[in-house]
Amino acid sequence: MSAQTRIFTANNLALLAFILLLALNLRGPVTSFSPLIPEIAANLSLNGSQLGLITTIPLVCFALFALLTSKLVRHFDVYRILFVGTGLILLGMLCRAANGYSTLVVGVTLIGAGIAVGNTLLPSVLKRHFPLHIPSLTALYVLMMSIGGFVIASSSVPLSLWYVESNHTESGWRFALLCQASIVLLPVLAYFFIKQNKPTKHTQSDEPHHSDNKPVPPSKTSIWRSTTAWQVSGFLALNSFLNYVMVAWFPSILIESHFTQTTAGLNLGYMQLAGALPSLLLTPFINRKSVFPLLCLLATSTSTLSIFALFLLPKLAVIWAITFGFSSSLGFILGLSLVAIKSKDTLEAAELSGMAQLLGYSLAAIGPVTFGALHDQVGTWNPLLLILGLVAVMWSMIGWKVSRPNF
Repeated sequence: MSAQTRIFTANNLALLAFILLLALNLRGPVTSFSPLIPEIAANLSLNGSQLGLITTIPLVCFALFALLTSKLVRHFDVYRILFVGTGLILLGMLCRAANGYSTLVVGVTLIGAGIAVGNTLLPSVLKRHFPLHIPSLTALYVLMMSIGGFVIASSSVPLSLWYVESNHTESGWRFALLCQASIVLLPVLAYFFIKQNKPTKHTQSDEPHHSDNKPVPPSKTSIWRSTTAWQVSGFLALNSFLNYVMVAWFPSILIESHFTQTTAGLNLGYMQLAGALPSLLLTPFINRKSVFPLLCLLATSTSTLSIFALFLLPKLAVIWAITFGFSSSLGFILGLSLVAIKSKDTLEAAELSGMAQLLGYSLAAIGPVTFGALHDQVGTWNPLLLILGLVAVMWSMIGWKVSRPNF
């Protein structure tokens, strides 16, 4: 059997099932909270600062626990770490459904830690077992992240309203959050199937002769000294920065341009929906080495043009929402692929992923706050859009550099 077809072996398909089911839970547990914020705030009498802390904690956890996870790979089985991370997500969702602010804080912290584990290690797992299919499988699991985020977030309010109407209580949000925890049971169950079908020594891998279920020996050089590592990390970090700033302030930008609140929110929805298109449309082509740099150029240049176009022609915001959502998501897929492609082995992939996630989510956490504070000082979004466009230009330059050979 050739390396190209080994992806279809029973062992690899079992592993893929675990990866994809885990990916279902790497976005939804965070995005599902936002639609319920008004209900939770009213039920628990929370102020703006408390709600701000709840929404910021996951991003901080994504950054900090990504670095910790990359170090744990030196000492523990990667699959056990992933299982523990999955368990943290499940425990966090159950804890979050309890009736209290302190349990909310604990819950979102556990969820953030668990998601950080998955975000960090999935590129490493693809590097180990599917080195010939990294971009296409990355696009597939990012699509699963989008599907999970949509399903969990869209079910939040209906589940809450149904419970309130059926039981005449004000705690429908707890029922909704509890129901969503059931999705995390899928990768938990799949894990035990994986343990019975561990990849054999014949599984495609770029690493010579070490047992797939044991820790990888420590690398002699620090990833933080690598120029390529900084380029990959910078690519993902700027992508996260641009995306989180746009998602946070896009409706406000449109309202300043005389859009109604409803229309502004609808355009933000178009942006999120467009984020699923790269995985749906480009998966068959994204694995081709000759196409990869061109896709990277497409992602970065389209994002840059979308931001400047929003400044020049805000009336066509629906177009720029779709193009930015598409290109930003494509950039995220390519960035995750670069983590595995540019790594020499599984351990380096985990360390590079931890470095990139640390920098990326740190910028993601401070980006919206910084731009919000600048807007308070300036009083208009136009100069800030120009600054954001210059950041996108930097992203384009890094992307073109890091995506070129050696691929």
